[in-house]
Amino acid sequence: MMTKEWIPNLQIGQDYDNKYRDADIHFDRLGTMADFFGRDMPVHMHADFCQIHFVLSGKTQFNIDQNQYKTSEAAIFYTPPATPHAFLTEANAPGYVLTLHHSIVNTLAEELGGHTQNRFLILPVCLTSGDMNPEKEKVFKTTLALIDIIKSEWASELTYKNDAILGLIKVLLLNIFRLSESGEKANSSTRHEIEIYKHFNRLVEENYKAEKTICFYCQQLDINESRLNYVCKKVSGAPPKTIINSRVILEAKRHIIHANRSLNELSYELGYLDPSYFSRFFQIKTGLTPSEYKKQNNQG
Repeated sequence: MMTKEWIPNLQIGQDYDNKYRDADIHFDRLGTMADFFGRDMPVHMHADFCQIHFVLSGKTQFNIDQNQYKTSEAAIFYTPPATPHAFLTEANAPGYVLTLHHSIVNTLAEELGGHTQNRFLILPVCLTSGDMNPEKEKVFKTTLALIDIIKSEWASELTYKNDAILGLIKVLLLNIFRLSESGEKANSSTRHEIEIYKHFNRLVEENYKAEKTICFYCQQLDINESRLNYVCKKVSGAPPKTIINSRVILEAKRHIIHANRSLNELSYELGYLDPSYFSRFFQIKTGLTPSEYKKQNNQG
């Protein structure tokens, strides 16, 4: 039976700009898109695309998958693919929106290799110049300057236009990744360990509602529990059980905020036959009951 889509999946090439129906890249002014969708954009997602908003001035409120950001200056917001987000910008705030197929980010991550490919722009990012050191502030300004060059290429009919735009986007993505790094040196991980970790995360994404035991994932990966625990901690800093629980809690939060379901329905959807047990689990992990979490976020 087909499940009801509870978060709108907007396809820029179909819902907004038909000229780019099959395109991997779309670029436009923030104001032009805001005239179409509205400055107060309710929660939505782009299943196969990441999106980068460049707001050059003015106040902005951005919610990216439970992460809430408020800025009053130039800012860059990166939203990973299939990630619910909503935003509010001032009426005349200038800026641009760049929409990219996930394969572009994935290809660049693969080219970088090593530990970096596992961390490359998989989480939401909010960047402002106010809290950066001088070196990063220069990179921030360079990144905004790249937008002007991309805008010029986008409007041109020059030879190798698409190649030039793709090259500029790669530099832009690298800059966003540089700016979002904490500055702490990443632990080195072998390529095999990274592949195990990535495979584990794919399995979690496919099975977290039905399978929550470490044993299941170890069987699928054909490794023992201590090995999986070591790999997850080395690559991400978190044990496998935490990764599984975090994925369950993330989905629960999404449903609580965006879907009108009872506690019983939500519990069954996430693989818990006992709603009271699920409610206690949610409260232990978040500090709030599901109803308290819904009330708190509805007030926001």
